[in-house]
Amino acid sequence: MEWWYLNGHLSADDGRAHHWAVLLVRHEAVDKDVPEPGYGYVATWAGDMGTGAGSWLTPGGLRVVRDSILGDQLGDPRVRAAMEEVLSEGVPLPDRLLQGPVRSSASELDIVLGDLAALRAEGDGSYRLRFHSEGHPSLDLRLVPCKPAVPQVNVDGRVPGRFSDGGDEITTHVISRLDVQGTVTPGTGESVAVQGHAWFEHSWGGAWNRAERPVGVGDRSWEWAGIQLDNGWDVSAIQFRICDPATGARHSETSTATVTAPDGSWRLFEMVYEPLRHWTSAATLNTFPTAARMRVPELALELDVIGPAARGEIRSIGSVLSWWESPATVTGTMGGESVRGQAFLEAVPSNTITDVEQYTRRAYAIAREEVSAVYPAGPDEDLTPLTGTECGPALDTFTRQRLHATLVQPVRHLLDIPGRAWRPYAGMAVMCLFGVDPEPYRPLAAAPELLHTASMIIDDIQDNSPLRRGRTAVHELFGTPAAITAGTTAYFAFDPILDRIPQHDPATMLRCHRIYLRGLRAGHAGQSLDLAGHWEVFEQAVVSGDNCRLLEQLRMAHRLKTGVPVGCIAEAAAVLAGADEEQIRAVSHYFAAVGTVYQISDDVADLDGVSTAEDLSRGRTAKVPAEDLLNGEVTYPVAHAIALLDAPDRRRLRDALYLRTPEGAARAAEFLAHSGALEACAAETKDMIDQAWTVLGPLLPPSQHKAMIRALGWYAAQRVPDRPGPAPEQPAH
Repeated sequence: MEWWYLNGHLSADDGRAHHWAVLLVRHEAVDKDVPEPGYGYVATWAGDMGTGAGSWLTPGGLRVVRDSILGDQLGDPRVRAAMEEVLSEGVPLPDRLLQGPVRSSASELDIVLGDLAALRAEGDGSYRLRFHSEGHPSLDLRLVPCKPAVPQVNVDGRVPGRFSDGGDEITTHVISRLDVQGTVTPGTGESVAVQGHAWFEHSWGGAWNRAERPVGVGDRSWEWAGIQLDNGWDVSAIQFRICDPATGARHSETSTATVTAPDGSWRLFEMVYEPLRHWTSAATLNTFPTAARMRVPELALELDVIGPAARGEIRSIGSVLSWWESPATVTGTMGGESVRGQAFLEAVPSNTITDVEQYTRRAYAIAREEVSAVYPAGPDEDLTPLTGTECGPALDTFTRQRLHATLVQPVRHLLDIPGRAWRPYAGMAVMCLFGVDPEPYRPLAAAPELLHTASMIIDDIQDNSPLRRGRTAVHELFGTPAAITAGTTAYFAFDPILDRIPQHDPATMLRCHRIYLRGLRAGHAGQSLDLAGHWEVFEQAVVSGDNCRLLEQLRMAHRLKTGVPVGCIAEAAAVLAGADEEQIRAVSHYFAAVGTVYQISDDVADLDGVSTAEDLSRGRTAKVPAEDLLNGEVTYPVAHAIALLDAPDRRRLRDALYLRTPEGAARAAEFLAHSGALEACAAETKDMIDQAWTVLGPLLPPSQHKAMIRALGWYAAQRVPDRPGPAPEQPAH
């Protein structure tokens, strides 16, 4: 692997400032069937010229990336299988296929990547960089080094590898300051002459991506700042680590600063690198430090490096998800003197998705932040949107305190506990499916989370459930009347949320309101069917052994209670994203299937108290184990068991449910496990998801989010735990 990274800060003759970064990566792809090695390239663009980031891959680059993703044993197998489907369709958006001839020299720096980019070392020691892509700025620059190349990270410039054989170690050197002259053409505008300073990093060594990665080999992750101070000093500050993507545990962590003086002399120093601000991307759910304080005590150097609060993410399959790259301003002190400067900030997180559920839980942070605009943490904040008092009367302090205690705190009791958050994620991912930046639509993450929280509050009252998400249920803590009022209010708190997104034409906004209300009505209809119960049809099925009608009734209840509300959230997002009517219908249908199968698998997960494997290993449950069976409810596994048990066992299962005791629930659970009902649920849910995908999949171009949405459906359908067990003992006669 070898890469060339350049960035620059330029001043134009028209007085405007321009900041840019270009990365060219070359992978050597070894094919056992081809005697000569081939090369694959990835190229990226970043900057602040108003066009956003871009990433391109050659066919060889795509093959290297594909092999590393599909051979990664740490990744969630559902994500891996979904990525395999998408990669078979071509380069996944937002990446693009790099067109045109590609050539490079084996003896000198001379790379041409079609019409996109060219980088060449000139005979006089300077460099020539050209970059051009439709919709992005064009660069034609000559870069003359002001200082020599020096190592980063350590005195040898060696970056440790992750594999035991050391075959992925790399060496990295940097020219921290080059004089630049040339032209820049922002977007489709006129070319302007520019001058300024640039930064040039060259890294080379072992394979960055291997065709296979076994369990136990972590991810590379780092934060970096390339700083050019106005006094002529330059700093390459890097906080580097290898981390376990599943647990976040860090290994081989180093924090070093390569400081280069105006005369080109350099030293390596220990440093302290402290993030000052973070931002979580609505598109990828990656969290990046977007501002940092860097300190080198030995030099009395302390700098604040401040990037934009919410821009700079580069989404590319070359990194699986994304990294962050942005120009930044620098202020601080050096030796007691004030200094200023410019920099580029970079953050590369752990991008491996080890578990879909663990990944979607990251959306909780966005949902909670957006919900807080309507459900604030304290009574001194604005309660007008929640209470409908925009036109008065004004709320006095005492009234706000009472309303906060009775309307806000019961809801936040659940909202402040991180949930799986796949519903908020779904809405943002749908925006990305159709090429729309979800950042302006972040408030949409709050709508499904509030709807879900409201339904949990009311559901727990109706089911008399003592626990939710491992905490005391709302009605147990605040009382049933207060819980009913707070939960019902949360159902109707969606319009102040929609008021905070970019407003489309009135017809579109009215359509979104109606979609939400349709989902709300459907959810109540499904809950009504649950409350009415399915005992009459269940009794008929116990006698006949025919479970078809019972399954139909349960499927309808689950679809109305969970499926349609989720489908409506996705449908509204698709409408706002400008999808066509066929796509909107297919998105709504697919996510209604996701919600339905999630509810079916939730019936199965109820046997363990709806807990993760980690929860169970620590003796924790989110709800009372087998609560549905304890309450004598006819669940989806029960319905499947009816067709799989003989007549005596069907009656014994029924009698166990009628007991409504822990002993009865335990015995019923044994019948479900022994009968094959859990496996039948898993087979049916997977089939439902696959059928819905056959409609939606062909309507979507290949993209990262297409793969994630596909994997999300499999996750919803395959949450069924493996429960091998003995047949229940027969009672003595």
